[in-house]
Amino acid sequence: MPNPTVSLCMIAKNEENNLANCLNSVKEIVDEIIIVDTGSADKTKEIAKKFNAKVYDFKWIDDFSAARNESIKHAAKDWILILDADEVLEDAGLKTINGLINGNETDAFLFLQKNYTNDASVAGFVNEEHKKDGKVYAGWYGSLIARLFRNKKGYCFEGAVHELVEPSIERKKGGIAAADVVLHNYGNADPAARKKKMEFYLELCKKKANQSKDGNSYYELGVLYKENNDFENAIKSFKKAIGMESSHAMALYELGIVYEQQKNYDEAIKNYTESLRMKENSEAFQNLGVCYSKKGMLKEAYRNLAKAVLLNPNKYTIYNNLGAVLEKSGNYDSAVQMLEIAIKLNPNNVIGFYNLGVALDKKGEFGKAIEPYEKAVELGHKNKEEIKKRVKQLKAIIASVPKYSYGFKVGG
Repeated sequence: MPNPTVSLCMIAKNEENNLANCLNSVKEIVDEIIIVDTGSADKTKEIAKKFNAKVYDFKWIDDFSAARNESIKHAAKDWILILDADEVLEDAGLKTINGLINGNETDAFLFLQKNYTNDASVAGFVNEEHKKDGKVYAGWYGSLIARLFRNKKGYCFEGAVHELVEPSIERKKGGIAAADVVLHNYGNADPAARKKKMEFYLELCKKKANQSKDGNSYYELGVLYKENNDFENAIKSFKKAIGMESSHAMALYELGIVYEQQKNYDEAIKNYTESLRMKENSEAFQNLGVCYSKKGMLKEAYRNLAKAVLLNPNKYTIYNNLGAVLEKSGNYDSAVQMLEIAIKLNPNNVIGFYNLGVALDKKGEFGKAIEPYEKAVELGHKNKEEIKKRVKQLKAIIASVPKYSYGFKVGG
């Protein structure tokens, strides 16, 4: 039986500065490259052809899904891999994708898209320094999105701006699973460029909502208002979407996110819970757990985070939160166990190292606490000066106890 084949499908416009890096990151695992060009005036097409890409011109009609669907229409291979020109596939993903397409019954796989930024105020920001081509990024915010799926199943993208293939796959009863694959996205790193892009997307969504006036259009509009930090209009749009389609799980979920950002945890919990009644997903369970933790409801927090980890056992932030909840509950041994898993999943996990230091510190294992504390400082934790003071205190405690050795437990 021949090995499964992969079509890389992209849309692009004026991407001469990014395209080669993107294509070089995946050329080993794709059998054809299809690029739909929506009006480039630079060398995008020339660069694409150097990679033997099939390039198709497509007139832009204010609809990203239309352009995406044009690209997959030309795909001839067994699987479709979707990338943007400003993305790079992590090296480890090559081997993972090869394993996913061989002997797997699942129809589609979700990848973690890490959007790099220096703006720590962005919702979902993860403080994790990253370097690329001489540039340093303070961290990233992530999305789990379907980027690998079977071809010739009739799957298509939906949404004028935040185009997704998942709804189409779900309607056709296709299986979707999270995969341990990371996409590095650099397209939103420049704050001015991101702001301009978000404003452009917002206008597209307003236009679509005025034309269609349906649940999905208002959902998309709500997402763009949220991304433009206009929470008042985001709430109105999500509520319109839910009013038109009461079972709109994603509108309920996004409404929960807005309320959580406003620290209105009761409303966030209400909407996350309602969303989960329609459709279970690890992100909603994790966010629900965090909201309960903020309210001091630790048993409910743990229960929801445990459900999140069952659905996505490879997401280190869930283990970070589980560790924090267990530490607050006084269950230090289990907290340490969860946080060690989090760090193993992500060796640059600054929050995980800090939380591990706290758990060991409270457990009385002062010597063991120093190393993760110092690692958190090294990785640039926002409270690094306070952590340095605590490390100094711990070293003084150790020095004051003559028989103390690293790992020795002080107290009961």
